[in-house]
Amino acid sequence: MSRIRPNTVRLFIVEEQEIYRELYRLIFPLRTPSGLSGSLICPIDLLGVSGNGDVDSMKRIVSSLEPDVLLFSTKKLDKELLGELEQIRMESPKIGLALFLGAYGREDIDSLRELALKGEGGMALFLKQSLDIAEQLHSIIMAVSQRQVILDPELTALIFADKPVYPFLKQLTSREAEILSLVSKGYTNGSIAGNLFIDIKTVEHHINSMYSKLKSTADFNEKHPRVSATRLYLEATGELVKIPVSERKLAFSGSC
Repeated sequence: MSRIRPNTVRLFIVEEQEIYRELYRLIFPLRTPSGLSGSLICPIDLLGVSGNGDVDSMKRIVSSLEPDVLLFSTKKLDKELLGELEQIRMESPKIGLALFLGAYGREDIDSLRELALKGEGGMALFLKQSLDIAEQLHSIIMAVSQRQVILDPELTALIFADKPVYPFLKQLTSREAEILSLVSKGYTNGSIAGNLFIDIKTVEHHINSMYSKLKSTADFNEKHPRVSATRLYLEATGELVKIPVSERKLAFSGSC
C-alpha cells in the first residue's frame, strides 16, 4: 500500500523550456514506487514535469493527479494563456497556482491582478530571474500550498501602481520590498538576514532606507516605524484584515 508522508505537498510542473524541466527534476526528487519522496527532508512530492501547457492537458493533470500546487512556467504571457489559467483556477479553486514568467508586458498587469484574485487556493506570481536559490523555490511552493498569495516585488509595484494612495511602493527597490514583505510577516532582522543569506547590517541598512522613503507617507508613525511600515504594506497588498470595532476588544484581549 502506497503512503505519502504527512504534510507533503503534491506538486506538478508545466514548463515549456527543456533546460528548466531538467533543473526542476534535480531540485525536486521524483516520487519513488513506494509513494514516498526520494528525499527524507523534502516536504514536496513531485508528481511529474511536462512540457505540454495546453488547457485540456492541464485539466487532465488536475483531475487525475489532484496536485496541491500546479507550477506553470513560461517565457512570455499571452491573452490565451492567461484565459486558460483563469479557467483552471475557476474550475479547480482549491489548487494553488505558481506562475513563473520569463517576461511580461504592461498589458498583462490587469489580467495578472484578476488571476491572483480568482479561486480559493494560493497564488504566486514571480519572474524567473528573481529566483536565486532552491530554498526560495521550496518556500514559494510551500506558501502557495498554504493558500497564501505572494508576488514578486517588481510585479507587486506594478500591480498596485494604479492606486495612488500607495505611491511609496514605487519608491522601494526590489530588495527593500522583499524585506518589507518579511517584516510584515513578523520576521526579525536576524531571521530576515538568515532567510536572504545577507549580513544583518545589510538588512538594517535596507530597513533604514525603507523608513526614510515611508516618512513621506501621511500615515507613517515615526515612533513605531516597524508597525507602521507593516500596516502600510499589508494595506497596499490587500492582506490587511480590518476588524470591526465591535470585535477589536475581543481580538486584542490576549497577552503579548
